[in-house]
Amino acid sequence: MIEKALKATAVLAAIGTISIILSKNNNDEFQDWLQSASDDELSDGYEQRRQQWAKDGYGGDGEKTPEMKQIDREMSRRAAEKWENDPRRNRGPNFRWTDASRWDKD
Repeated sequence: MIEKALKATAVLAAIGTISIILSKNNNDEFQDWLQSASDDELSDGYEQRRQQWAKDGYGGDGEKTPEMKQIDREMSRRAAEKWENDPRRNRGPNFRWTDASRWDKD
């Protein structure tokens, strides 16, 4: 009886180890894709995951999937970087974006 329990425990431990290794490989592939994908590919990938998430009932609690969160963070980071490096952006410390659309310039 004890031997049977030990074998079952060993099998479960082996299965857990294999699943961790596979999930790490999948996670590495996802991370590689996340860093190398174009902006359009990221947007399309997010939209596919969002549609599947909505189809599956919004994850039960409305919480976005970890992949969706990572893609969202990467898209936000890239957008902020583009804005920061935009040569047309007014870098003046006293510039207010609302002033840019005023008809009567002082």
